[in-house]
Amino acid sequence: MNQIPRPKIHWHIVLTHFPISLFGVTAGLQILHLFFLPECFEIATNVCLLGGAVLMFPTVITGWATWKRQYRGFRSPIFLRKIAIAYFMIGMSVVLAVWRTVFLDVFTNVDWGLAHWIYFTGTMLLIVGASLEGYFGGTLHHR
Repeated sequence: MNQIPRPKIHWHIVLTHFPISLFGVTAGLQILHLFFLPECFEIATNVCLLGGAVLMFPTVITGWATWKRQYRGFRSPIFLRKIAIAYFMIGMSVVLAVWRTVFLDVFTNVDWGLAHWIYFTGTMLLIVGASLEGYFGGTLHHR
């Protein structure tokens, strides 16, 4: 009997889009909170940031597994950049998520405070990191 061919799923590519989108939504909700001030935007910002930070771990793990399996751990500049950016993004997202969770009142009760700008800058750095990861990843050919 002929078996039905199954498409090979590249989990790293599937997972990569979730943290990127959650970090983008986090920045958008933060802007909405700064201008319109409802606390629901602030809570949604925290949920999206936590989701993005948590999903960074399986994304990096599947990227590492793909790098080891498909590219045999080849240490070219593109992979070294991607690895450094991934570590930066994990660190930044975890620090921001912990900070936001521990000091929630600093964000919900203060309008346009320094904490908001630090957090927004961190979120923008995550988006820049995600863009760079996408750019470098787009130059690779996955088969």
